[in-house]
Amino acid sequence: MQISNMGQRVGGLTLACSLSLILAACGGSGDNGGAGSAAAASGVSQQLAVSAFSTGQTYTLVNPNSGKALDIAGGSTADGANVQIWTRNGTGAQQWRLEDNNNGTYSLINPVSGKALDVNRSGTNDGANVQLWSRNGSGAQQWRLNQVSGDVYTLINANSNKALDVFAAATNDGSNVAIWGANGSAAQQWQLVPVGSPPPPPNPPGYHLVWSDEFNGNGIDGGKWSFETNGNGGGNNELQYYTSRPENARVENGHLVIEARKENYSGPDGSRQYTSARLRTLNKGDWTFGRMEARMKLPRGQGMWPAFWMLPTDNKYGNWAASGEIDIMEAVNTSPSDNRVYGTLHYGGGWPANTHTGNSFSPASSVSDNYHTYAVEWEPTAIRWYVDDVLYATQTSWWSAGGAYPAPFDQRFHVLLNLAVGGQWPGNPDGNTSFPQRMEVDFVRVYQK
Repeated sequence: MQISNMGQRVGGLTLACSLSLILAACGGSGDNGGAGSAAAASGVSQQLAVSAFSTGQTYTLVNPNSGKALDIAGGSTADGANVQIWTRNGTGAQQWRLEDNNNGTYSLINPVSGKALDVNRSGTNDGANVQLWSRNGSGAQQWRLNQVSGDVYTLINANSNKALDVFAAATNDGSNVAIWGANGSAAQQWQLVPVGSPPPPPNPPGYHLVWSDEFNGNGIDGGKWSFETNGNGGGNNELQYYTSRPENARVENGHLVIEARKENYSGPDGSRQYTSARLRTLNKGDWTFGRMEARMKLPRGQGMWPAFWMLPTDNKYGNWAASGEIDIMEAVNTSPSDNRVYGTLHYGGGWPANTHTGNSFSPASSVSDNYHTYAVEWEPTAIRWYVDDVLYATQTSWWSAGGAYPAPFDQRFHVLLNLAVGGQWPGNPDGNTSFPQRMEVDFVRVYQK
């Protein structure tokens, strides 16, 4: 986040866990040597990503390894028709209704034929073909759904305890689907996409999608995000206490909502009069180069400071800002008369020998009343900033005291989303600032070449 004077970045980390068949406790420590503040100590409850599927709903099952859908060969409705992967086309051959067997398993029924996803001849060996057969209630037609993250699952056959798998991890149309010993690989992962959902967006020219969160589940995906929980002020004299409570961060109607509230709150770092949330992908999503974008609607008012930005994962070149910072989008004190967003790089030496360069842009419509897509395209010797695909800034010159150009922007970075209250740049809220204020995120996507 852009600042005029920053000492250090410290903060506790409370992991948001995924709810699968077994819930595991989790905790963490701060970045850059900061002391962690565990949720139990602060009285902050962790938010869990819960099952994203609904019994009776019809889904397309998309394999993330290939981007292709679970499909019946030739659109057949006959017993013994092989199940394969094919490019998504929305046909009935790619539709599967999830029915609860009331024993911890589910049947996947093709609504066109009324027939079930079945293991041929009730096979239990690796490589046994998965086919379409008339419903019979056998274990070969029963599947356990184990959550990987968000709306992505492995499907384990109850008869064999083996996983629904794309043969040889193939990605071509017509590749057969079989059962294999569960190994958690991408070939055994399936995204449950409700029928009627829009198809995935086209990739930007020259890029392919490598990571995304569409926030379509019932909770924040702990496999992709972790919370920082602290009242340290972000090094900017900010006023909020960051928590992991659903009051401050949650998934709501297909959007991530980060909400700043005016309330008295106490934790290990003392008492504050505002709360909010800060999420990051550290060690869950870390990339060197790519296009990072998010579609967001921003808060408004004096003292509001939303940010979509990136920090180095490894700090190879030294403490902030020698290892760099990429601010994809920041806004302060937005109002009808000030609709600007900012894109900034921080680099140079460790504070206070740091510097920053950047630019601003004012979209044609309000950033607080409308969603806009904010992006950077980060290449080895150039970083470009966009709003709704309008290029408004390009930087090709930077430096680091810890290494030669193109340092520091040649190492792994991770994404952060947060809504700060007050601080050295925006100043404090005033009597005209209403609460709560919301930063709403429709999606975050990462593409690479």
